[in-house]
Amino acid sequence: MAYDDPCWMGGLGMIGTKAVYQAVQECDLLLMIGTDYPYSNFLPEKGTVIQVDERSHVLGRRAPITLGVTGSSRPTLRLLLNGVAKKTDARFWDTVTHERRKWDEMLDKQSDLTRSKDRIHPQAVARAVSDLARSDATFVLDTGLNTLWSANWIRQSGSQRIVGSFNNAAVGTALGQANGIQALDRSRQVIVLTGDGGFNMLMSEFLTAVHHKLPLKVVIYNNCSLGLITLEAESVGLVPFREAIEFPNPDFAALARACGGHGFMARTPSELTAALAEAFAIEGPAIVDAAVVADEMPNMPHVELGQLGNFAVAKIKEAVLAVTGG
Repeated sequence: MAYDDPCWMGGLGMIGTKAVYQAVQECDLLLMIGTDYPYSNFLPEKGTVIQVDERSHVLGRRAPITLGVTGSSRPTLRLLLNGVAKKTDARFWDTVTHERRKWDEMLDKQSDLTRSKDRIHPQAVARAVSDLARSDATFVLDTGLNTLWSANWIRQSGSQRIVGSFNNAAVGTALGQANGIQALDRSRQVIVLTGDGGFNMLMSEFLTAVHHKLPLKVVIYNNCSLGLITLEAESVGLVPFREAIEFPNPDFAALARACGGHGFMARTPSELTAALAEAFAIEGPAIVDAAVVADEMPNMPHVELGQLGNFAVAKIKEAVLAVTGG
């Protein structure tokens, strides 16, 4: 979907918007078409839900449904469209659109490069990549906290593609996926957005890109940690085991050049746009090493009270351990 399509309200879940969460909770009818959406806490516990899927065993598995239809999406939707009357009451549409506009304004503020003078916020990296990418670019997202930054702050056109390990959530796979995509079409711009942890797991794939002259561009969110692990630990009230989560990184720009590619570094907001623009314009594979704020919290379209309590408990434990040295 094009970002600026008036019908596009965003995604559902952590890669999503508050407008969509509220719409799903308050709508008169929710159609689940060909999806076995796994995050039940974002789905309504009551209301009218109709689910259509070829797999009969998934019907009603994630949310209570009023009607389950075993069948393929395309012919089912074609039959439904013939019987749907045009609506004239715009109250629900206006409410969701208003909430989406408020959410977008918040995203714009968080991705503003001038938000900090000397620190790069990860949202700004994703937005800058989005603004500089070609209209038909393919974005390949790795798994982790970087997925949230990329998916929520990229403003995709209708002709761009977003690819990731969205079924298996496998960390470190983006660079390999991107090589395959770029090998199929060397003229298409392929941009990898990955965390430093995921890149380190399969960094040898950059040598593959150099070897086969695949001109993909790799943008690394460099925060010297596995950010999503920290978030997941705190969400259940645990103090993150930082000795396992935090790690030293090589100089990724120097690594790119050592492999025979191009390397660029951004340590301040003033360096980010120029580094990305040069990397995207140059021939051959390139890495942009973007040092980002490590303690940035992603937006939560929906947070349960229990999760808020767990975050508070985890932060208190961290503060106590910092004082006691435990």
